[in-house]
Amino acid sequence: MADELLDRKRIVELFDELSRELRFQGARAQIYIIGGAAMSLAFDRERATRDVDARIDAGHYRLTQAVQTVGRRHGLADSWLNDQATTAIPRTPDGRAQTVYESAYLTVTGASARHLLAMKLAAGRGKDQGDIGVLCKHLGLKGPDEAIRVYRELFPGELVKASVRSAAEAAFPERSVERGR
Repeated sequence: MADELLDRKRIVELFDELSRELRFQGARAQIYIIGGAAMSLAFDRERATRDVDARIDAGHYRLTQAVQTVGRRHGLADSWLNDQATTAIPRTPDGRAQTVYESAYLTVTGASARHLLAMKLAAGRGKDQGDIGVLCKHLGLKGPDEAIRVYRELFPGELVKASVRSAAEAAFPERSVERGR
């Protein structure tokens, strides 16, 4: 199995092929993507990811078959479209999700900037820091408190861990300098 990085172009090619497989099966599917693939497709960010984290909203069985077929054809793991990441998705509906790919057989919506920001803050991974900065800028946030407010709105009742606060503060290094004066 190849450990291929998937960039925007490659993800779209794989979705095209999934769509053809679904057509062959006479099926339709709908997915909601998060993580690096959503960053790449929804925000035109030149970025690569190891898999496409997704929640399958319609056509689960047929889509899973198509994902395996396409993956094997290209030497990818069966989990190149990873539906195990759904526990990271806020329960609050994403009313701002936009369609990032559409064919007659496959519709893909990408998580909104607010949802992506909240999920990346919750994950607390250093590798997400660049994305957190891009999302804060895209949303026009002025400081870490505004980023934390987005997190609290989408994960109500969750404690704001030190890692969440730290990631939010790192997105605004100029604010950290101001506080240090």
